Amino acid sequence: MRTLTGTGGVDSYLFEPGDLVRLTRGEGGAVETAQPGDWGLVTRVHPCGALDLKLAGYSRAKDSVLTRATAVPCGRVEPCDRQGLPLKRGFSAVWDTRKPR
Repeated sequence: MRTLTGTGGVDSYLFEPGDLVRLTRGEGGAVETAQPGDWGLVTRVHPCGALDLKLAGYSRAKDSVLTRATAVPCGRVEPCDRQGLPLKRGFSAVWDTRKPR
């Protein structure tokens, strides 16, 4: 993952296969299968910037019905650590209580 800082101090991310991300909003579309807070491994980055995520073994059980989320827009995810906690910098990531990393 590469981080780009914009002019307003807002970070944007270029995700790569192998990165851990969590959904900040649902997938969108008619059938919304992955929910906000689900997290997993990026398995593929589409040319348009959408991501395929492996959720099984991360936020979902390995034998769950939904094992993947496909073509998730990169604006709906944020980087996370191995416990699924967000990696936001500069302000608190969870309910404005946690110190930034």
